Amino acid sequence: MNQKNPPPSYRNFSALSVFRTVCVLLGSLLLTAGACAAPLLRCEVTYAGTLYIVETAPTNDPYSIAAVDIGERFRFKAVMIGIDKPVDYIKLYAYFQTRHKDMPIHQATYLPPFTVSDKPTLLTPQNYLYAGDVERELQYQCTLQGVPP
Repeated sequence: MNQKNPPPSYRNFSALSVFRTVCVLLGSLLLTAGACAAPLLRCEVTYAGTLYIVETAPTNDPYSIAAVDIGERFRFKAVMIGIDKPVDYIKLYAYFQTRHKDMPIHQATYLPPFTVSDKPTLLTPQNYLYAGDVERELQYQCTLQGVPP
C-alpha cells in the first residue's frame, strides 16, 4: 500500500504560516521591549579635550553607583532613583581629586516630571565646573530617555 503525503502546497502553507507567525511574534516582542525599556541617563563629560560617556540605569540604592574617574583629576557620579515605577529623582555629583581625598564641588538634583520620550531629551544645560589651584575645567551635559509615563 502506498501511503500518500499531503500535497506540497499544504506542507508549504503550514511551514510558511508557522514561520510568519513566529516572525510576527518576535517582531512584537522586540517592539514591546523597546517601548518598555528602562530609562537611561547619559552624560557626556569632557575634561582636557577628552570625552567620557557616563550612563546610568535606575536603581534603588544610590550608594551602589560608583563615581567615574575623569582624567585622574575629577570624578563624576550620576544617580537615577526609581525601579518598577517612574523615576523619583536624579542627582549628579562632581568631585575634584586631591592627594588626600575627593572634594565635592558640585551637586545637582532633578525632580519629576521628566519628559516622557523614547528619544534622548536634554536634561541639563551644558555645565562648566572649575576646581583646584589652576582652576581645571570639567564640562558635562546629560540626556534622559525611555522615561515611563
